[in-house]
Amino acid sequence: MKKTLLLFLSILAWSVSFSQVDNQDSTLVVVEGQEGEVAYNEGIDLFSSGDYKAAIDKFNTAIEFNSKFSKAYFNRGSAKEKINDLDGAMADYTAAIENDSTGNYAEPYYTRGKIKYTKGNNDEAMKDFLSAIDKGFKSANLFYFSGVIQFQIEDYDKAIEYYTKAIEVDSKHAYSYNDRGSCKRKKEDIEGAIKDYRMATELDPKLALAYDNLAVVLAKNQNEEESIKASNKAIKIKPDFYIAYNNRGSVKFFVKKYDEAIKDFEKAIEIKSDYAYAYNNLGNAKNKLKDYKGALEALNKAIEIMPEYGVAYMNRGIVKEMLRDREGRCADWKKAVELGVEQAKIYAQECK
Repeated sequence: MKKTLLLFLSILAWSVSFSQVDNQDSTLVVVEGQEGEVAYNEGIDLFSSGDYKAAIDKFNTAIEFNSKFSKAYFNRGSAKEKINDLDGAMADYTAAIENDSTGNYAEPYYTRGKIKYTKGNNDEAMKDFLSAIDKGFKSANLFYFSGVIQFQIEDYDKAIEYYTKAIEVDSKHAYSYNDRGSCKRKKEDIEGAIKDYRMATELDPKLALAYDNLAVVLAKNQNEEESIKASNKAIKIKPDFYIAYNNRGSVKFFVKKYDEAIKDFEKAIEIKSDYAYAYNNLGNAKNKLKDYKGALEALNKAIEIMPEYGVAYMNRGIVKEMLRDREGRCADWKKAVELGVEQAKIYAQECK
């Protein structure tokens, strides 16, 4: 029976940029003779100069004079966020919303939502983002983070809508192009993904993850030479980018450059010693070179790191067959089937 060795490419890498508060509301309030407004204006000046703790003191004074001073709460929250007091910042953004007499103060919803997002509370973050959008707040990062949340719940069409809106606000928002490309890749729109990843690299030539993502889709499009070039750029920008080494090694494997592939997989492991995908791929490459002992060691390590890694069980079964371990191969193939690897069913037929 002809057996096809399955190579598991690593998952697509993508990133979220945790930007600082953008479009920060630093509106000066000029009302002669009112101490609270004077303190507020002084706080704005201190914030602008980067003295965030002193700015907080001034906003405290402004709020002492006027407990309903919505903009003072917002700017104090912005200053707290700058010094990484996220809980304090979120409380102030909430106070800014609660004390807004107009009902149209949109930005605190965005800034509060962003903190909720960083804390992993995506549902509540999305509610705040939608409130900010409904109130007319336009920010590339607002739409970008909304897209990230939709991507994470696998609503790729909705994510694309948000990333596109982010690009409409800021045509140079490289991360939105990168992540929109990832959505298109998920939807098998490979040409569209390639276009977006290329745009991301043009807008931000230092964005290593965009080059790596471009390498993945170029390989999927059977353009191995260009894929390797894109990986080379990713690695040059970020020498410790273990995923890029693994992906480049995967392409070299497909073009049968097994020795070179092994070097890339080993480099990925050198950088990240618990990277199960690279161990699996290393095992496959060593198997191709008939280094069955080395292949078995690598696949054992992949399974040790990730006990539910079905593909690694299937590949280890293939190596055990070459080592004439018939009982061991069947145990691995059956385990792979249990873990949902469809191709393993073909191998497991020999074990009945």
